[in-house]
Amino acid sequence: MQERAARTRQALILAAAREFDDNGYAAASLADIGKAAGTSTGAVTFHFPSKASLADEVHAQGVAVTRHALQQVNHQAGPLRSAISMAGAVVRCLENDVTVCAAARLDRDREDCAPTWNSVWSTAVQQELAKATGTSCAPAEPSLVLSLVVYLVRGAEVDVRAQRRRGAPETQASSVSDLFTQMCEMLLPALEGPRVRE
Repeated sequence: MQERAARTRQALILAAAREFDDNGYAAASLADIGKAAGTSTGAVTFHFPSKASLADEVHAQGVAVTRHALQQVNHQAGPLRSAISMAGAVVRCLENDVTVCAAARLDRDREDCAPTWNSVWSTAVQQELAKATGTSCAPAEPSLVLSLVVYLVRGAEVDVRAQRRRGAPETQASSVSDLFTQMCEMLLPALEGPRVRE
């Protein structure tokens, strides 16, 4: 019984994530979420007493997935490359987990998301960039590098959502995360700035 309840709860979270991501928090309804999950509105409210509590759970799950991905990044390549790898991991999360996309959307739709999904990953990237300060691998302008990464991730989020709506075929030449990685590799020489002689 508990296992079935857990499966229903997770199905509701995924259905809600798709609904929030596709239509936004305000337009999402518990009835539509229940229907998408193959259950009734009563079953939704049994597990989640309000749309806000369901959105909180979706957001929390998206944040948890993102934090886990950031923790898996290998930091042996130096702070700048590690920071870029962390951003790449975030884009892969957006691409592969609808709760992450929904968390990003909920950040904009609701003012009470704390911590915000964006601040969780961007603060981690900022802290990684700060490790390079005063070293030979320090980026020329760490704050500009962070701003560039934030812009690129936001652009990737829009692209991921657009591809999902179009139902982009799995056989496409490159994924959003592949494209993100290629762009970052192209930009890295400029981001690294002039080499400091040891």
